[in-house]
Amino acid sequence: MKVALLTLALVASTSASAFVCTRTPNAGPSVFWSDRTIVMRPNGGGREVSAGELERVLQRGTTSWSDVDCADVALETGRSTLQSFIGFNWHAGSGDAINQNIVLFRNDTEGDDLDRWLHNPGVIALTTITFDSQSGRLLDADIEINDTNFIFTTCDLDEASCRVAFDLENTLTHELGHVLGLDHPPDAPEATMFATAVEGQLKKRDLDDDDINGLCTIYPSGLAVPGECYGVARPPPSSVVSSPQQQQQLPELVVQHQIVKWCEKLKEGTCKMVGMIPFSCFILLFLNLVRF
Repeated sequence: MKVALLTLALVASTSASAFVCTRTPNAGPSVFWSDRTIVMRPNGGGREVSAGELERVLQRGTTSWSDVDCADVALETGRSTLQSFIGFNWHAGSGDAINQNIVLFRNDTEGDDLDRWLHNPGVIALTTITFDSQSGRLLDADIEINDTNFIFTTCDLDEASCRVAFDLENTLTHELGHVLGLDHPPDAPEATMFATAVEGQLKKRDLDDDDINGLCTIYPSGLAVPGECYGVARPPPSSVVSSPQQQQQLPELVVQHQIVKWCEKLKEGTCKMVGMIPFSCFILLFLNLVRF
């Protein structure tokens, strides 16, 4: 079976809006959930944020995306889980409990190899989505929060004792947009899905018109057939790609740095990393994101 390759460059939407949808490899269709109810399950707390606070913040983030009148997709916060597996386990299958959509902190706890942050240390959080590489149908989405290199807070500025560091709701609302199939718009700095974030930022908590337009394009209310952002016909399902999406912050200059994995479905039902994003895509990313 040929390996499907995904390159997530910052390509403008074909519509008049600035929103960008995640799409399948080789200029294929945009990704989507066929089931319009997606359950995200929190996995414990972090260094500064308790398990209860994570659940409450996740609930606010899922509600922000679910309360959009022109879309009929619903993000829900499910029961907490001990599952920490990121990605899709092909051997277990889609009905197995191991294939949950999870939200968890990575703390690099000594002696716990599963708790390691394995990505760029400057990345605030990372969402890994798994989808059919031809039709774009989403199968799994997991959010990792970089609790190793960042301090997260959940307070509001109107609280006298609050000093916002990296706001968890600001971060999770952005990452949940990736869960739903949205990418980073290069020309919409006020959008929740804009790629950059700085310490103390809160504005991504509330969806911008650009975010709403993108959501309603993919999941138009009252229409059973999902929308397609690029005018591409959806072919039958085939192989599957696993792709991390990221939001990161670096000192004084905030940039996006996308690392892309692609997988092949093996006979024994496992998935392996077989490559990295081409260098040309890094050039596109930095041309779009460097500000002087």
